[in-house]
Amino acid sequence: MIIVRRMTLSDIEVVAATARKADRQEIEEGCGQSIASALTLGLRSSVAPQVIAWEHTPLAALGDASYSPGAGIGIPWLISTNAIEKHPKAFLRVCKPLVAEMLERHTHLINYVDARNHAAIRWLEWLGFSMGSPTPYGPNQLLFRQFQMTRGN
Repeated sequence: MIIVRRMTLSDIEVVAATARKADRQEIEEGCGQSIASALTLGLRSSVAPQVIAWEHTPLAALGDASYSPGAGIGIPWLISTNAIEKHPKAFLRVCKPLVAEMLERHTHLINYVDARNHAAIRWLEWLGFSMGSPTPYGPNQLLFRQFQMTRGN
């Protein structure tokens, strides 16, 4: 059974140890940090950090941080685990409502995704995000695509 619950410190180790290769590459190579440090930052900076799990197995950790107080801009993020491939339909069913909740908190959502992460790009497009062209980003200047969504569009 799929559940969405508040992310805790104990989730960091589990999600970091089981993160999908594409997500690991995006964070480690593209952003220059470990999965555990990205998850720690996400837990601390997000308005509502959450875990999507199948029973007790995390499929993904996600959240939305405020870009600047009062700016209305949210920075959505998600790190998925290998277990997501066992329950893709259940995962997809909860995604759109979670993005809708983010848009209740922020007028505009914006972030970047590794251009090599084709599954994530397809998922973001399915959710309704618009995708920018690949452009160098991060400390290693790998190609990333900006994605964004505005409330009401």
